[in-house]
Amino acid sequence: MSRTVATPAAGRYRFNANTWLAAALVGPVLIAVVAIIVAPSIELLFMSFTDASPGMETKWIGLKNYAHILSDPVFRAALLRNVLFVVAVVALEMLVGICIALLLENPVRLRGLWMALIVAPYAVSPIVAVVMWKYMLDPNFGVVNFMIGSAGLTPIAWFTSAGTSMAGIILIAVWKEFSFVTIVSFAALKAIPNDFIEAARIDGAVYRQILRHIKLPMILPALSIVMMFRIIYTLREFAIVHTTTGGGPGTSTEILALYLYKEAFRYLNFGVGAATGWLMLLATLMLAGFLVRRTYRGMFPERSR
Repeated sequence: MSRTVATPAAGRYRFNANTWLAAALVGPVLIAVVAIIVAPSIELLFMSFTDASPGMETKWIGLKNYAHILSDPVFRAALLRNVLFVVAVVALEMLVGICIALLLENPVRLRGLWMALIVAPYAVSPIVAVVMWKYMLDPNFGVVNFMIGSAGLTPIAWFTSAGTSMAGIILIAVWKEFSFVTIVSFAALKAIPNDFIEAARIDGAVYRQILRHIKLPMILPALSIVMMFRIIYTLREFAIVHTTTGGGPGTSTEILALYLYKEAFRYLNFGVGAATGWLMLLATLMLAGFLVRRTYRGMFPERSR
């Protein structure tokens, strides 16, 4: 006589001690995420369809805020400057970070000290770093202009014209974040099996060929992830521009985050500011999705067919 073993019905989930433990551990985090991020985002989305302003009755106006933003020449100029700012900063960060990582990969004296010095800018508070650089680039008593003048060159009047102001902002942004690229690139380079390098050298490959055909292709997935993060974070940059120039001279350094700040907190157009924030969020999500997909295809080409 056969004995039938009872099994749970298909699709039915049975709670046990592990399930309750997992819920107890994850639950507070989910509640915090909903309270701090999701709920304010939903409220911000609702506000973007209104003419919200302090001391005035809020009215539903539909997509007028979005239409106003997209037709605003100041917004379009800020968007163009933001794109140029992101391209310049991320390109320089990647170039400087990879070059320094390649140098530190070789046996050098006091490599631990050099790594600590490289990490230091990334550990400094953004506001502290920006204020420090603002004084260093001061046209009258800044140490940068002192060094330029000592070399027999004409000192640069930083933050007084459109070109030099944007160059100064880009310089600060690259100094602040290049160490992140350096650390990840150095770790990826050290993870390359030494057998590949030795086999290439036995076959007669020189350093340039090893770098082009072995090292760079093998660290490309890590570089792609780093570039994705740096593009997303640079797109939302605010502290450097606000602290150094405030968007000036005029609006020559005003980018999207500063445009949002001015609309919401200087002109008190909370609806326009909320709509700007959501446009930036949608642009960030689309860009991140595109970069993640491209990175995944590069890392796992056989799974993305």
